[in-house]
Amino acid sequence: MGFFSSWSPDHAGIRPLSSRERIYGFFDLFWNWFGDSANASSWYFGGLLALAGLPVLLWNTFLWSPLIILPWALLALISYRTGATTVLLAIPSLGVRGGTLFLGICETIVQIGWTTVTTYIGAVSLVRIWMGDPSATLSGHSLPLVISLLLIALVQGITASLGAGAIRWLKWTASLLLLVLGGVETWHVFSQWKIREILDFHPQGRPPFSPVRLFDISFINIWTWLQVGDFARFSKTGRGAMMGSWLGLWIGQAWFVLVGATAVLGLGLLTGHLTPEDSDPSRLMGRLGLSWVALSVIFLSCISVSSSNLYGAGLALLSLRGEKARAEGPGSSLMLVSLISVGTAFIPLLFSSFIGYFTGFLTTIGGLFIPLWSLVLTDFLLIRRGRIETQGLFEATEGSPYWASGGFHPAGILALLFGILFYYGFPLAVPSVATSIGVSLPAILWTGLWYLVLSKILAIHRDRKNKKKEGIGNTLPPPSRYPSA
Repeated sequence: MGFFSSWSPDHAGIRPLSSRERIYGFFDLFWNWFGDSANASSWYFGGLLALAGLPVLLWNTFLWSPLIILPWALLALISYRTGATTVLLAIPSLGVRGGTLFLGICETIVQIGWTTVTTYIGAVSLVRIWMGDPSATLSGHSLPLVISLLLIALVQGITASLGAGAIRWLKWTASLLLLVLGGVETWHVFSQWKIREILDFHPQGRPPFSPVRLFDISFINIWTWLQVGDFARFSKTGRGAMMGSWLGLWIGQAWFVLVGATAVLGLGLLTGHLTPEDSDPSRLMGRLGLSWVALSVIFLSCISVSSSNLYGAGLALLSLRGEKARAEGPGSSLMLVSLISVGTAFIPLLFSSFIGYFTGFLTTIGGLFIPLWSLVLTDFLLIRRGRIETQGLFEATEGSPYWASGGFHPAGILALLFGILFYYGFPLAVPSVATSIGVSLPAILWTGLWYLVLSKILAIHRDRKNKKKEGIGNTLPPPSRYPSA
């Protein structure tokens, strides 16, 4: 009874939550992120990893990915402790106005952007199910594609408008169906070939992406799940928030990565060669005789992922509104972003290549959010030592301890700017070095180091200024531990 009673319009605005409003248990968050990560892009990424070789596939799946997910899962724990939405997580390091404006605008746009990607993939799958041919081109079928885009946009928009309770119900349903359909795919793939044959197969030719580039793609894929705080704040326990999110995202992604990789390598055994196009799950499963299963999984996962993306976009938009509207609830904001997503669903049709649209989008957002989360985690772990004044996150006034200078924290703003410039400029300035070590880890270290240095400088300046006001003199005092937050 308690589970279904949560399926009602969401009235939990941007404010501290009561214990009654914390409806997500461990498995709610596990299935939430399992359903999001067990998707077509994970399958496709598994194929790309397979083309790079078995060692790259195993290292990325069982070592790098769980390690990359851990810092992201720590954001979920912070949201549980404070009740903060994703946007509020940036306030201690960027200031009340700085954090709200930067992340509020960016999350709204990027989450709607992600929805255009998943809506298009789902619509294409639906059309191909209707056509009965997973590898068919869509030329001459523009009307069915438009109808599919509208149908999916409306379904996921309505679900997102109902809020976290309805999405919770959808995630359970979608994840259980994904287990069944994905299980059929898994069994069929692994029954086609012996494991020894898969392990002994070595792809020929140059892979489309280097191992370092694939490592950077993993960072972008994981650290741009922006709705992490928007759902973790509903968690009943800290363990559920962090471990449920971490395990759900990792296991769902690892499962579909391995199945996709195995299917691509198995196809290589049949044909004697591999191409990046073989990673397309609908085309691949069609050649194995399971097109309806694959396309059903893609369609289901796209609606599931898009609903949570739109929920994150709605809360981000709500954070940009007045304090009274923020406290009342996200209903109108969720409906607005859902309506916007119906229009933006057609953006991919304006591009000659969907892959070009998708890769350009992915590269752009990576440069924003890898430096941002590096900044937020550096502030939480090294500057504040895990201590955040919860009430201050919800005060959009000068009374907030995180108001800083006019609502902006100079050290955080500058460090974020340096981090973003580094992310985009590093590969252009020293391409050979970027090719060897990647961009993500250097950007994380660069951003965090600048934030620590700038925080120290500003703390010394502030203490010196305070001493002068007190008439004590110009002697340099020991710097404060904490920045002007």
